[in-house]
Amino acid sequence: MKKFISKFLISIMVVMFAVDFASAKTFVSLSPALTEIMYAISADTDLVGVSTECNYPAAAKQKTKVGNAYYLNKEKVLELHPDYVLLADGAASAAQKFDKIGAKPVIYKMNSVNSIYDTILAMGQLTGKVDNSKKVVANLKSQVSATKTSHPKKILYLIQLNPLITIGSKSFISDIIKTSGQKSVTADLMAFYPAVSAEYILKLNPDVIVVSTKSDNTLLKKLFPNTKIIYLTKEQNDLVNRPATRIDKAVKFFAEL
Repeated sequence: MKKFISKFLISIMVVMFAVDFASAKTFVSLSPALTEIMYAISADTDLVGVSTECNYPAAAKQKTKVGNAYYLNKEKVLELHPDYVLLADGAASAAQKFDKIGAKPVIYKMNSVNSIYDTILAMGQLTGKVDNSKKVVANLKSQVSATKTSHPKKILYLIQLNPLITIGSKSFISDIIKTSGQKSVTADLMAFYPAVSAEYILKLNPDVIVVSTKSDNTLLKKLFPNTKIIYLTKEQNDLVNRPATRIDKAVKFFAEL
């Protein structure tokens, strides 16, 4: 009887393994943010290729590079033969590139803190890592809710200086700043990343200016000689500009300004 039960259990395990193997899915990510999420929910073993911009965590650098949403190496993607290609909303136009490759594009829209949580949970569903995704979101919510300044300041966030590009209400960075307790002075602009004039930002009278990439700042210093200007490091830039699983640190960055 014991021998029969043992054989029966082994047969069940073999069937379960076979089902798991048959339903295994592979992915290519063309978004650094989505790559970060794949690693955070422990779905990275199914990640067979990433974009050239995917550099976090460090292990992502070792994955096969397939270009990016704008300059895709189709031959490389064909070699990898992924079931799904993961895309951020801003690169949705790239979806049509996969019609003849046989990979299904999945597009995620992340324009707020809550939509980032939703994306993590949705990716948990897609990859079969539901419990992991729920834990990641619960931890992020806990960290974010505990991080908020009690002395709000007016923040001007600039993506670049020449021309002047800032963030509008449709950018998740605006919501990151709001969640931190600070005030983005361009949050009323109905756009993702609008171009603005020097005259316009001068009227905003910000307390702190955060610049995503450092370039010729002559004009900025002339306009705001007495305003605190912070230039993001490469690491901070990735942290703030990627709607992924480090948003708690991005919120903390702004809260501490």
